[in-house]
Amino acid sequence: SVTAEGDGDGQPAVVFYWPPIATKDDEGNLALSEEKEHVTAFPVQWLRDNAYAINRSESSELPPHDIDLVTLDYNNFVSKHAAKEQQGSSGSSASIGEKNSLLYKAALYDILKKYGVAVIRNRGSDTEDIIYDFIDPTADVISTHFGRIEHLRTDNVENTNNDQLGYTNSPVRLHTDLCYAQKVPGFQFLHCIQPADIGGGNYFVHAESAANYLKTEVSRRAYDLLTTVPVRFDRKQSKFQAQLTEPILRLSDEVDPATGERRLDQVRYSYFTQAAQTNVPFADLREWYEVLQVWDRLLYRDDFQIKAELNTGDVVIYDNLKVLHARNGFSGPRHMAGVYLEADDL
Repeated sequence: SVTAEGDGDGQPAVVFYWPPIATKDDEGNLALSEEKEHVTAFPVQWLRDNAYAINRSESSELPPHDIDLVTLDYNNFVSKHAAKEQQGSSGSSASIGEKNSLLYKAALYDILKKYGVAVIRNRGSDTEDIIYDFIDPTADVISTHFGRIEHLRTDNVENTNNDQLGYTNSPVRLHTDLCYAQKVPGFQFLHCIQPADIGGGNYFVHAESAANYLKTEVSRRAYDLLTTVPVRFDRKQSKFQAQLTEPILRLSDEVDPATGERRLDQVRYSYFTQAAQTNVPFADLREWYEVLQVWDRLLYRDDFQIKAELNTGDVVIYDNLKVLHARNGFSGPRHMAGVYLEADDL
């Protein structure tokens, strides 16, 4: 036990009371000493003088976790800017218009650039129309082995290769999508067609910020392993299989002159496609899995996560290279439309 007391000079001290130490008696049995408890006293000033980094403050910011920072209400945006147009031009309709469409896209871009995820409330029911909130009309979405648009619901009949976790009502832990693909879609958006009766909330972690926090505040060794140890991602379904071996954290080839270090370019993290680790020596295997636990526990800190309950007509878009996404288990007919986009098309 630990208590605070005064030392012989009347100064405060921290006192540790150690329990008696067990010893062996003549017959080899363990016996507790009958002596009094051992006492070690440390003056508080001595502890202050010898403390490590006593005045240090964290050098990395926490990932964003305030939902209000990343939320834009489409109806409010349209009403606000349509009203401004009407003040200067009689007869204008309360539609977003070409000029305000650019302002809307600029507002979304600013949120995505800063936080990596944006939630749009009350956007509407037409997924095809929403696609062009984010890309030019001459561009198109990224089709995958699931199809052009994923309809994430338990009774899915629209998509191919729907024998996977996303088409169930089970919880899906934090991950990035298509880790097994050489070229990964830069962005994905989810359009809420129908929320679940119970559960089904989404949550997100800005993994780039989490990785920087890991490096500076938790374990540089863990960060270095995540950036160098190759991991095999293996997506195996009844009619599809793809594999790729890459580190979980991929760094840039060039050094950032501002920091003298390589920047984090991409996060690949997917517990349901990550294969058994065979790329490290046996003697280092335990350390590797301990590092994964440290990383995973960090991601599940409540103050690292943005939590979003989506209602019908709501949209969330996120950077698939830098942001992890997940959902809670649910009951009821939840239906999300999922669309992948090229980063360069935004």
